Amino acid sequence: MKQFYQIDLVEEYPNVNFYSIRLEDEELTELERFFEKFPIGCEYDDEIDVIVAWLDKIAESGALERYFRPEGRYGDGVGVIPIDVGNKVRLYCLRLSDKILVFGNGGVKDTPTWEESEELAPYVKLLIDTSRFISSRIKNGTIVLVDKEIIGDLNFSRDETE
Repeated sequence: MKQFYQIDLVEEYPNVNFYSIRLEDEELTELERFFEKFPIGCEYDDEIDVIVAWLDKIAESGALERYFRPEGRYGDGVGVIPIDVGNKVRLYCLRLSDKILVFGNGGVKDTPTWEESEELAPYVKLLIDTSRFISSRIKNGTIVLVDKEIIGDLNFSRDETE
């Protein structure tokens, strides 16, 4: 089954722009859907506070490589927030540069690796595919990264795998 989605600009800051994936037929971006899973007062409040603190730091300083733990495949730019040890809640993202960050979704890591998690694996795989699609479009000129902007065709489709 084909999955259609696009990348939307969600927040602009002086040093970085935050983008997020929005699936076809979804009103909310994946970043918004992530935060909806963890309402104020939930058991993971402290961990969400850590993620929000990291987002604030990234908004202020830019998407510096040291702020992310690599999670996808080598060189694809997929990372996770937070890098703090002990947190079970993960927010996955695609770091395109120090000035461009694309958020996916995330959740509670309840398995040793994201590959083993029924909840998390689809989010990471979507970002891995998105990284590949963006790289391909940069090579053929249909996407250009200019400072904090992704300019070009930001609509994607992929075959969902079980």
